Amino acid sequence: MHGVLLLQLVLLACVMDVVLSAMRLEPRKATVLQGDEVCFNCSTDEPWDVMVWQLNGRSMLTISALHGPLGHSDSIWAVNHSTSAVSVWEFVLKSPEFRPTVQEVTCELLPDMVHRETAALSVQVEGRVLISGGNVSTQVGAPVVLQCQAVGWYPAPAVEWSINGATVDGSQFNSSSVQDQTGLFNITSVLQLRVENISRVECSVSIPALPAPHTCTVFISAVPQDSNSVVVIAVTATVCIIALLALITLIFFCRHKITKSKLFQDQLSFGQQNTENNYEEREGKVNFGYHPEGPTGFSNPPQADTETTAATQKVPDIIYIMSREPRQESVTDYVNVQRRDGVKKIRQTTTV
Repeated sequence: MHGVLLLQLVLLACVMDVVLSAMRLEPRKATVLQGDEVCFNCSTDEPWDVMVWQLNGRSMLTISALHGPLGHSDSIWAVNHSTSAVSVWEFVLKSPEFRPTVQEVTCELLPDMVHRETAALSVQVEGRVLISGGNVSTQVGAPVVLQCQAVGWYPAPAVEWSINGATVDGSQFNSSSVQDQTGLFNITSVLQLRVENISRVECSVSIPALPAPHTCTVFISAVPQDSNSVVVIAVTATVCIIALLALITLIFFCRHKITKSKLFQDQLSFGQQNTENNYEEREGKVNFGYHPEGPTGFSNPPQADTETTAATQKVPDIIYIMSREPRQESVTDYVNVQRRDGVKKIRQTTTV
């Protein structure tokens, strides 16, 4: 009994809505791709003078019941579909502007009694899709990682993978999305698989307004592992190791030789330094008792001259005493002295 009463109330409400609603706007929700055109129909069976079309609260087109559309645009126009019983105008919006929100399209009837109906418009953006790396050739059973990138989409698209036509379960790949400043989404999806033979791998990206998903296809070739290649790799690795050891040995030998040469030079420099020091120690000193020979009976010069002569006269540097003549009873000795510039006899006078 209560169910019948409830049904009657619902039917009554529908009838009253039809009677009271003298104006209709269809469709109530519209989804379109950016770059396409979208159409809305505003109909009424009551008389009206002016019909105003608005988009997001901004007047886009005005239609007079007597004169038709007032103004014309390449992106906005109206088409009359009216009959004798009902007035119907189609509002055409070409390539609506993208906004990352739902937009409002309003049809308003003036002037006596304002009638207004609003519909929702969603503009979606179709981006591009690609699989980075392209076709791949790998060894049988080796792991392969593929990355699918969907760039510039709205709303966030759905991403699916398929291998040789079979859909891959969502748990086998990971997808992440980022929304940029313009409101568009960039999706990155990563799939890892092992290849046993030639495989056709597809990445599909779709949004509600897109008639068919966008796909990107790559082929993965599985190459059997050749035993010869293993031998070549082993030989190459052995040669590289031997060359490396030889290089290390050569470097060690060169460093040892350089160190030894440096040590020898240090010892030689040390010996030369000692020799020079010995020479300095053997240098002669000024003999203030030395007097130059002069004629017999020559009186001694003044004291000043004697000091000057003694200061300026030096015995040559003596390095080795080569010979010494036998001592005579005379007051004169002769000594052979080796100088750096040769042998010279020096007479020594002894006064008794």
